[in-house]
Amino acid sequence: MTLGPSNFHVQIYKVSQNHRSLVLLAFLVLAVSAFGQSPQIVLGSSQIQSSLDNNASGMAEAFPVTAQKTGQVSSLYVFLDTSNTAATAWVGLYTSGYHHPRTLLTQSIISNPVAGQWNAVAVPPAQVTQGTRYWIALLGLSGQIQFRDSTGYCHSETSQQTNLASLPGTWSTGSRFDTCLVSMFGAGALTSPTPPPPTTVSLTLSPTTVSLQPGQQAQFTAAVTGTTNSAVNWGASGGTISSTGMYNAPSAAGTFTVTATSAADPTKSSSAIVTVASQPQVSISISPTFSSLQTGGQQLFVATISGTSNTAVKWAASGGTISSTGMYKAPSAAGTYSVTATSGADPTKSSSATVTVVAQPQVSISISPTTSSLQTGAQQLFVAMISGTSNTAVTWSASAGTIASNGTYTAPGAAGNYTVTAVSVADPTKSASAVVSVSLAPAIVVRVSPATVSMPEKWQQQFAATVSGASNTAVTWTVTQGTGTIAQSGLYTAPQAVETDVVTATSQVDGTKSASAIVTIDPPHSVSLTWMPSTSSGVSYNVYRGTVSGGPYNLLKGGVSSTAYTDSNVQSGSTYYYVTTAVDASGVQSVYSDEAQAVIPMP
Repeated sequence: MTLGPSNFHVQIYKVSQNHRSLVLLAFLVLAVSAFGQSPQIVLGSSQIQSSLDNNASGMAEAFPVTAQKTGQVSSLYVFLDTSNTAATAWVGLYTSGYHHPRTLLTQSIISNPVAGQWNAVAVPPAQVTQGTRYWIALLGLSGQIQFRDSTGYCHSETSQQTNLASLPGTWSTGSRFDTCLVSMFGAGALTSPTPPPPTTVSLTLSPTTVSLQPGQQAQFTAAVTGTTNSAVNWGASGGTISSTGMYNAPSAAGTFTVTATSAADPTKSSSAIVTVASQPQVSISISPTFSSLQTGGQQLFVATISGTSNTAVKWAASGGTISSTGMYKAPSAAGTYSVTATSGADPTKSSSATVTVVAQPQVSISISPTTSSLQTGAQQLFVAMISGTSNTAVTWSASAGTIASNGTYTAPGAAGNYTVTAVSVADPTKSASAVVSVSLAPAIVVRVSPATVSMPEKWQQQFAATVSGASNTAVTWTVTQGTGTIAQSGLYTAPQAVETDVVTATSQVDGTKSASAIVTIDPPHSVSLTWMPSTSSGVSYNVYRGTVSGGPYNLLKGGVSSTAYTDSNVQSGSTYYYVTTAVDASGVQSVYSDEAQAVIPMP
């Protein structure tokens, strides 16, 4: 390999830039003869650029290049630095759009790249055009790819994906950088510009076939190429056609030809076939053809038209009324009537349906239950049964208390006899009633157990509530004083604070009835230890604690300089055993002291 001048000054410094470390090195120039047989460089640069750059495994980077010649790129070259650790490398070529890489034209993998030299790989040939911008890209896998680039009046950019296994078919931009001149190039065979074909006039007609009814129209368009004169002369073997290509079908059925002839070259023309069919006969049908309704009832009729694109109809009825959409309403008198639809396209065509109207039956209403006994505030569901109409809706009312639209009655707060009434919506003259006897409900009493309790911080207590005077014994638990919490199961959790909390259970039947319990949160226990000082000077003490007399013991606190220590991390109801040792300035530790026992009381 032939390199440039052997004497040059090397200056190394490092610049942190987003995901990469950029190390600037001395500028080197690679002679083309370094490749043995000189490749025909189509795009890119054979210079070894001055900056050392790198990308992590799975991240691709693309650099802008302009095709120096027109030809096919059949091989791609990349210079990898001696520090390269990527086990494989992908190289490829992209189209450019709006100053970004766009579509992958070709790519190939370098299975075993060699660090510190140029690496070449054959790629599926890609045609490029002189003066057109492209993007040359590289991607390292299974290691950090180290390559050479430098800054210029342009930008390189990384892919948005950071875990690629090969170059993406369509590029998505990640970050952009000023290091846009890269030691990569594409080589291949050059092609000569293709001479323009000889100019000939040609003409095409659209549409080429069309089917019409007599008197209908169709627009034809002529496209002329090979000349700047796009004018044509129109002609038709039947019917007429305007200078703009608007064709009018004749009144007779048949097959006709529409022809456009180039004004620039009368020997060039194009034709279209027009098939004119006889006007079909209009026919109409109505659905349903028969209907039975009660007086005042409704029926939707639908008319189906064939033989014309005009599907409009005119509706009429011998009795009752019918809308423009075919909605028929029966009259108030029983009888047999007809509904008729007449074609708007051909008024001689019509179709009829027969409607039999019968008298509407008498509406009757009943209510269930007819009597009910409730306590104040209690509820009863009443059901209204309607006959003689399809409209079963009713309007509910009560002489006292309230009743919902579904018939659910709620007794008032006062005892007495009251009336619940259902009135038919179909016939408001029809109604039915029920009698409700309301008696006073017993008083509701709520009790909470236990009524008082003391506990340490963060302990739990299960409370229970009893409700008398109501069948619904459900309560809602709350902490009405303090910072403790309680679940709806009654399980209370004390806070990490010394305070007095109030737990309250409230009846879900009567929110004015409740009971409370007092919870006292006791301060945490602690054990205070003192011992006789060691006769040696410059000593410190280790404090040990165990849960079994005689050990084993665990170190509780080391390096205590005084002869006293307080253990605040104790649990109520537990027993602890303490010993101490003395440690001199050289780190020699004495044997355990006598054991001290501490019994932590329950709260």
